[in-house]
Amino acid sequence: MKVDVSVIMSVYNGEAYLAEAIESIINQTFQNWELIVINDCSTDSTAQILADFAQKDARVKVHPNEVNLRLPTSLNKAISLCSGKYIARMDADDISLPGRLENQYKFMEENPDVSLSSCRFMTVKNGVYASGGAGGRCDSDAIKAMLLVANPILHPGVIAKAEVMKEFCYDTTLTCTEDLELWTRLAMANHKMKILPECLLIYRLHDKQITSTTLERQHTEVLKIQQKYYSSLLQSMDEDMQKFYISGVYFKENASIDRFVKYAKWLRSIANENFDKKSIDYALFEILAEYKRGTVAKSDVIKAMRMFNPCFVAKEIVRRKMTAKKDIAKCTKVANQLGLKQTSGTKEFPIFEK
Repeated sequence: MKVDVSVIMSVYNGEAYLAEAIESIINQTFQNWELIVINDCSTDSTAQILADFAQKDARVKVHPNEVNLRLPTSLNKAISLCSGKYIARMDADDISLPGRLENQYKFMEENPDVSLSSCRFMTVKNGVYASGGAGGRCDSDAIKAMLLVANPILHPGVIAKAEVMKEFCYDTTLTCTEDLELWTRLAMANHKMKILPECLLIYRLHDKQITSTTLERQHTEVLKIQQKYYSSLLQSMDEDMQKFYISGVYFKENASIDRFVKYAKWLRSIANENFDKKSIDYALFEILAEYKRGTVAKSDVIKAMRMFNPCFVAKEIVRRKMTAKKDIAKCTKVANQLGLKQTSGTKEFPIFEK
């Protein structure tokens, strides 16, 4: 029987959450899938967990590595083994909600011009749930512009055309930013990427994640990726701009309104036919929103907003609030279906707890 969706997963010592992750795929409303799992030389009970699932369900196909290859190489191996029309990503510590594959397969079938898409999600850490990505734009122009300043695409929530993934694959020289590099490479090749505005995944946050343990390496890799993205589609950043970009824009550790305004004016001045200018303003506005949620004074954020057209600011604030309200409502509905109780939170980011 022809497989519509190949789900790929690489796991290394994932015994804590692996069974729950695989069960979330087995319990999908969409059933015409295969799960390709690469066991990257795990030393815990991962191998036994995988063997048990493979014995129970022939759609779970386990391929052990003889040596530890790390994530990008393991994912490329999984891609080479896929037989489906589409390839969906799944991490060994996340949970796909029951309708994930059904909704994503339908979206890709109805949007043949889209090469890759992701979805909205909820996060969970220490039993506390929160909405993720609420209020953001989902269109391809916005994603292409957002890639100039951040990574707007949730990696474990991705589904893509198999032929695209097999052609592009992951850069195996990278250790923790292989997803960002792939998205920018697809954007440079004019592949459309979108986000399905439905909450379809629970994304687990914990201290052992690669994103919380390799910050210095992330800085180096992100800067290399973004320099290539900027130089290909816009213009290279000079050394001074690079330093602020990586710490003040992408990672926001050293936020500075004055330097941000300088960066924003430069970015807008070099905008060309490769980007929709309103989408670039949207991306810059998103960084200011992050600043406002961080340590930057509200008065400074308002000062920076003066560089934008007042009509754009008013429309964007209204758009974001309305979109966030809808996104939060979807997360609330999912939380209620899962038996999670809303206990506290803000208007934009409600938090749920079992």
